[in-house]
Amino acid sequence: MLSLYVIANILFIAIASASVANLYDDCLQEDMLLSALGKIFQKEIRHNIAIEKQELEGERVSVPKWKMPIGGCIICTNVWITILMALLYVICPLAFLTLAAIGVSNTALKFIIK
Repeated sequence: MLSLYVIANILFIAIASASVANLYDDCLQEDMLLSALGKIFQKEIRHNIAIEKQELEGERVSVPKWKMPIGGCIICTNVWITILMALLYVICPLAFLTLAAIGVSNTALKFIIK
């Protein structure tokens, strides 16, 4: 049976990783820090959303599978960010805590602003 300490660590890593994934997704949006990458990774997704909102005419395009885990899909990206954050937690706790603090504060700020 898992101890309370292990369960708390797992939850801490999971919440921090989800917050960092959320931050990464925010950074990929237009006029943000990584918007150039966002244009590459989310080109087809943004095209399909524009068609759904009837802002654009045409047909939906398929999203290349390789784009999904690196920013094309926040759920897919979150898996890899969680793996990287777990490794950082073990290998370099200071880097983990820095990223966790930035990610959690970004997520908290979203709730404060709304």
